Amino acid sequence: MRVGSLDATILVDGEGSFATIGDAFPALSSGEEWRLPVNAVLVRGAGPTVLIDTGLGPEPRAFMPDAGARLLAELARTGVSPAEVDLVVHTHLHVDHVGWDGSFPNARYIVSAAEWSYFMSEESLAQRPHLRDRVEPLGEAGSVDLVDGELELAAGVRLVLTPGHTPGHASVFIESEGEELVVLGDVAVHELQLADPDLVYVSEHDPELSAATRKQVLGQLADRGTDVIVGHFPGPGRFTRQGEGFSWSSLAEEGEPAVE
Repeated sequence: MRVGSLDATILVDGEGSFATIGDAFPALSSGEEWRLPVNAVLVRGAGPTVLIDTGLGPEPRAFMPDAGARLLAELARTGVSPAEVDLVVHTHLHVDHVGWDGSFPNARYIVSAAEWSYFMSEESLAQRPHLRDRVEPLGEAGSVDLVDGELELAAGVRLVLTPGHTPGHASVFIESEGEELVVLGDVAVHELQLADPDLVYVSEHDPELSAATRKQVLGQLADRGTDVIVGHFPGPGRFTRQGEGFSWSSLAEEGEPAVE
């Protein structure tokens, strides 16, 4: 999809399940399987080639082992090699967002300072082997740049802190020639959290802050009619206000053009 002079492409690393609805959202008693895509986003233009998040990573792996591992193939389909990725921007450091870290030999890795401080502590590393395997070597190699607050990473690509899901969770605002697309990460992980923004997801670091961020950010995007890519929603779409919450309209399902 075009955003002014920039091109943004959703790359689906895999799709599968790791929990039931009831497991993921303890307030709900449902045994329904939660199936979700794991998205990354490639942004290209005249400046640096930017990859937002890196998915689940190669197989075999412990988390969502049967969901697929397609990111590098999806990247190749766009005509981009791993060596051509200049910036890898992380919305956060959960296991399904850093899986292919280390696969991009010329990239700088962008992480919010608050996220790094929390997740790269000795206590966290002991609990999260994926960080030791994928992320810690990048820090040791000097390939990680920490961002404290909002920052323009490249022309038209801006990192904005949207905390709650994790301590330093961030979203990426892409703006060019008066057009806008937001890569929201995991500010919302399921449409259930749109209908009820206070619905707690079991992996949220700060449920109260997460809900406040969700209401504020989704409200702003709904009011502006902004195109959005969410970490675990299929395709791009838009939010609209619905009562005390929101609804999601998939642009792909509607056949409506995204940003032209």
